[in-house]
Amino acid sequence: MKITIHTEGWFDAAHHLEGHGGPCANLHGHTYKLEIWVRGDETQLNKTGILWDFGYLKTLIMIFDHKGDLTEIMGKNSTAENQVLSIYRSLLSAFPSLQFKVRVYEQIQPKESWAEVGDF
Repeated sequence: MKITIHTEGWFDAAHHLEGHGGPCANLHGHTYKLEIWVRGDETQLNKTGILWDFGYLKTLIMIFDHKGDLTEIMGKNSTAENQVLSIYRSLLSAFPSLQFKVRVYEQIQPKESWAEVGDF
């Protein structure tokens, strides 16, 4: 039987978009929201009954939270699209037998705008 789990968290980070013609070319910050869905099979549960430990979310958030300019850290424009691809690829690399969907909200107030990528 398939199992899908979901977790979310927030991080604060600054970035700029090189080559952007608007104000986002300047260093500015956001409170980002990161959501992760994980899908697997009940046969993939560990001895404790866990498919994917929710604590891994904190590990991912610590990579980005208050670490400086994300564009410099990532080595490319830290758009929501590039962020979800980077996180998604790292999850697939670390847990190749699971399926993932990743969503990054660049701004959650006063509007929600996001990018996502995944297997479902």
